[in-house]
Formats: sequence, structure tokens, C-alpha cells
Amino acid sequence: MEEQGIEKALQDLAKALKDNDTVARVKVTITLVKPKPSKAKPESK
Repeated sequence: MEEQGIEKALQDLAKALKDNDTVARVKVTITLVKPKPSKAKPESK
């Protein structure tokens, strides 16, 4: 699932920044878009 990928990416980012005192600010923007009905799988309707 894509949500797990996002969660892992944020955890990896947090680990990378944990001991880095030179980073003052981090901005993360995540935009999730619902699939269009024509592209949605029948079982998701």
C-alpha cells in the first residue's frame, strides 16, 4: 500500500535528520489524490 511507503519514507527522513544539527527546517508536502471512477477497480466501488 502507498500509505506504508509514505510512513517508511518519513521514518527514514526522521532517522537521517536525528543527528544532523545543520538542518534547521524540513517541510514535507504529501498530496493524495483519489483515483477517478473510470480507473478504480470494480471491487472498490
